[in-house]
Amino acid sequence: MKQFFILLTFIMGVGAYAQNFHKNPCIAHRGAWKNTGVPENTMASFQKAAEMGCHGSEFDVWFTAEDSLIVYHDARRNGKLIEETPFAELRAQHLADGTKIPTLGEFLDYVSQFKRTKIIIDVKTFVKDKPRTVQLAKAIHKMVCDRGLQKRVEYLFGYLPAIEALSPITDIPMAYLGSYKKDLPECSPESVKQKGLKCLDYQDQQYKKHPEWLPEFKKMGVHLNVWTVNDYAEIDNFLSQGFNYITTNEPEKVLKIYKDNKKRYKRALKN
Repeated sequence: MKQFFILLTFIMGVGAYAQNFHKNPCIAHRGAWKNTGVPENTMASFQKAAEMGCHGSEFDVWFTAEDSLIVYHDARRNGKLIEETPFAELRAQHLADGTKIPTLGEFLDYVSQFKRTKIIIDVKTFVKDKPRTVQLAKAIHKMVCDRGLQKRVEYLFGYLPAIEALSPITDIPMAYLGSYKKDLPECSPESVKQKGLKCLDYQDQQYKKHPEWLPEFKKMGVHLNVWTVNDYAEIDNFLSQGFNYITTNEPEKVLKIYKDNKKRYKRALKN
């Protein structure tokens, strides 16, 4: 009987832990950097987002030339593609705050201390060798699993085959980003249903181009995120339509407007 109660306590503890993220829709895009004085896409910007109370903080991951995992946003640094640059060459360079470009392992080990903020990993799509993105996704997922962070992570993808590759082996939420500044007829509600996508994270203008899609997505139970929204009126617009997440460069705005209108936005989520 004693062992039963120990097991029950453990299960209840795990359940409580899983629900312990900050309860708001704010995803800090590359961390909280714009108004905090720290560089974007760094451990410092993730920490700032966590200290603000953001539900999640997003960052970007690439392979180097020899398949080292690094946290960096742009496809190029100093004119050279990240995917073709040796790790040692990148490591020798410094970010704006004087720190080195972090490996994914270093990044995860540091940010895992901020247990109430979700770790949102944008798996970058390769410029020259798109199929290599699948190997990148698998390598990232292995590192996440090795550290036992599956319940604290979500993935973002701009490359559908990577989602298809991971779907059979994990239940970690995976959102499709769509194509930057391009129309997305291939990801209409009908197509999303056929592909089995459960989470979407389209650029704001895509939702505006296709307002007729939103009721269909909600009816299908699709988890909706939008990027990158920094204007108060736009933030209110998307939350009023029942979006689950708002990805923003100014998390302070999302947190404030959500706090001031929480009941109304919660009703919108249920409609």
